[in-house]
Amino acid sequence: MTTALVAGAIVTLVAAYAALLVAGYKPVAVYSGSMRPTLGVGSLAVDKVVDAHNVRVGDVITFNDPFVKGRLVTHRVAQIVPTKHGLAYRTKGDANAARDPWAIRLNQQVGRVAFEVPVAGYVLYYAHTREVRGGLICITAALLLLGLMRRIWRPETTRPSEA
Repeated sequence: MTTALVAGAIVTLVAAYAALLVAGYKPVAVYSGSMRPTLGVGSLAVDKVVDAHNVRVGDVITFNDPFVKGRLVTHRVAQIVPTKHGLAYRTKGDANAARDPWAIRLNQQVGRVAFEVPVAGYVLYYAHTREVRGGLICITAALLLLGLMRRIWRPETTRPSEA
């Protein structure tokens, strides 16, 4: 009974996660406190992919850090500045005293935070670690082995004799 309940919960969570991705949402784990109290450390910011021209001052967006390759930053748009190359966006973390040292240009689409799920960012972060993936593989293999052993060693049922 408990196994079925846990398996059902896992299937439901995976289906919900897949539905979010199909609907155009992108989950992002929050690693720092720069957006407190809006987004807490370890929360999961769920971004809706929107056209960059729809971003307004006050929106919380996720973009690539211009200084650290591969790192995402989720901050609030503090100012939109027209330049000769298009619009530039100045951002600031809610908990930071000063705005960010950059003005970024956004590609055609950007993630705008639609909602957050507290603590779920830890799950996303740790799910990408080698140790957790290895542990999940070991647990799955052990459960599969136990199920097969139970099937092999279960007592044989007797059939009623035909008269």
